[in-house]
Amino acid sequence: MKQFQFLIMASVIILAACNPVSSEEGVVKIGFIGAMTGPIAKYGSYEAVSLGIDDLNAAGGINGKQVKLIAEDGKCNSNDAVTAVNKLIHVDKVKFILGGHCSPESVAIAPIVEENKVIMLASITTSPYLSDMGDYVFRTSPVNTHQVPLIADAAKKLNLLKLAVVYEETQYAEPIAKALKEAFPKDGGVIVMYESYVPGEADFRTIVTKVKNSGADAVFLSPQSPDAAALLLKQLKELDVRIKVFGNDILGNSASFEENKVLHEGVIFPGPLFDEDMSDTKDFIEKYKTKYNVDGLPFGFWTAEAYDGVFILADAIAKHGEDTEAIKEYLYSIKDYDGVSGKIGIDENGDGIRTYKLSIVKNGQIVDYTQ
Repeated sequence: MKQFQFLIMASVIILAACNPVSSEEGVVKIGFIGAMTGPIAKYGSYEAVSLGIDDLNAAGGINGKQVKLIAEDGKCNSNDAVTAVNKLIHVDKVKFILGGHCSPESVAIAPIVEENKVIMLASITTSPYLSDMGDYVFRTSPVNTHQVPLIADAAKKLNLLKLAVVYEETQYAEPIAKALKEAFPKDGGVIVMYESYVPGEADFRTIVTKVKNSGADAVFLSPQSPDAAALLLKQLKELDVRIKVFGNDILGNSASFEENKVLHEGVIFPGPLFDEDMSDTKDFIEKYKTKYNVDGLPFGFWTAEAYDGVFILADAIAKHGEDTEAIKEYLYSIKDYDGVSGKIGIDENGDGIRTYKLSIVKNGQIVDYTQ
């Protein structure tokens, strides 16, 4: 166990005498909401959180009690997430929820946790719609519209001034597209096409044909599902659309990239800074690979931050018991937390503080993009 995790886990145990936890006998209950089935399950949030809980319990749990994870499948849609959060709060009586683990889940459950004064700590959740949804609503993720200036600037420096935009109709994907539509026309850019599709769409040939006929010299793709990302790229190739492709951070994630490296070649996309060579991060990745018999993290930074959420919440409970008011203030105070996903801060809106960068796929590898 590396240094930062050792210190966190040690503090969880040492603080037992000062902050008894009043959960059910012998355990601390923590809820989980995330996609456990369906295409968004490929993000690996449930697996990362489960691994974190295992590590935490192996080190003694929280205040001497083992942690019981009560997991509900949010399926990355609002209806299932609402059903899940109501069960966790009213049946299981949890005071803390890790989740949602995608924007449609998190935006849907936020008003419910706020009304019931239950702490939620979301990950893999970047929609700007979450920022003003309450004092009990937190996330480790940054707001996704912060990536838009990087995309717009990169396109213009390549003299690509006519842009087609295609996006999935979700709380994650649409705000990025909307922000780009507003930002790109500044300094001479033109949006020549702005087209959406519904979640679950599997045939993009009509949209791709419109892109091809739009006169665009670049296209920006903003999917939610990694399956949609792969299909969009595949059908762009099949219809011989030979223009530069930019994407949101889903487009470059390994859940879609690893099986479709040729399709991703040349794609430029943003994402938070993530150093897989940090010793703690390498340790986490190796444990994840071993436990789940995989070659790497399915969603890179985003899978890692779901794991970090376990230890941030555990540290808060260790320090403040089940006092949700005190834990709320503690979470607002986090500014420079060392996680396996990198440095984590939380701002006055409960949003994660992260730094975005651009990457590009070159020769089948994801590398930093420089101009």
